[in-house]
Amino acid sequence: MSTPEISAPPALPVSPRQPRTWYFLGSAVVALLAYVAFNLGYLVMMVVVFIWHGDLDMTGAQIVELASQGGNIAAGTIAACALVVAVLWAAIRIARQGFADYLALRWPSRDELLHGLPITLAFLLAWLLLSFLSGHPMLAFVIDSYRSAQDAGLLWLLLIGFCVAAPVTEEFVVRGLLYRGWSQSFLGPIGTIVLSSALWALMHQQYSWYYICQIFLVGLIFGHLRRRSGSTWLTVITHGFFNLAVIAHTALKLAYF
Repeated sequence: MSTPEISAPPALPVSPRQPRTWYFLGSAVVALLAYVAFNLGYLVMMVVVFIWHGDLDMTGAQIVELASQGGNIAAGTIAACALVVAVLWAAIRIARQGFADYLALRWPSRDELLHGLPITLAFLLAWLLLSFLSGHPMLAFVIDSYRSAQDAGLLWLLLIGFCVAAPVTEEFVVRGLLYRGWSQSFLGPIGTIVLSSALWALMHQQYSWYYICQIFLVGLIFGHLRRRSGSTWLTVITHGFFNLAVIAHTALKLAYF
């Protein structure tokens, strides 16, 4: 007598892996990796600059001077921007999300621009007035970067580095990645704006505490714009506009005062 065949049970359907969000700890880790990538990209570009310069007998002081020239700083910032974007892209792909959606890369409306740009300019003008009245000098870092880039004929590169690459890098990480994850954690939107602005300001250790405080306050403005508009492109634009205004003020100051 033949044994009846036992059919295998039907395979259970495999549900696709669901998209996820990097919340507080995950966003912090990704931001740290982006910070490491930034410094790595910057370091690699400085090595390229030294090799291009072709002088292997430079003293330590000459190396520092070469690395502190505005055109070279801008080149390092541009190279670092590419690596940071790559890290963010990889992290967002691991989370099975769309890059633009995750970072809120939505183009701002005219009304949002007309709200953000005047606020940013008003803050800068108020800060310049405060600096004048309190006797605080202009940023030596900005002055030295501008002069050295101008002497080397690289003002165009300085503008790209400071007004495009730096805003893209910093806003994608701070108002893009961190805001997305942290605002949905225990921090909430307001706590995220305050904490991310503080961390962003503390990253600018090349400045004095007076200007670190300025960056913190600017971060609060950018965080407000990000929350109000839901657009990281708006903060990229206002950040670039702020840096451009600072460079324009530096140029006028050096030319006429």
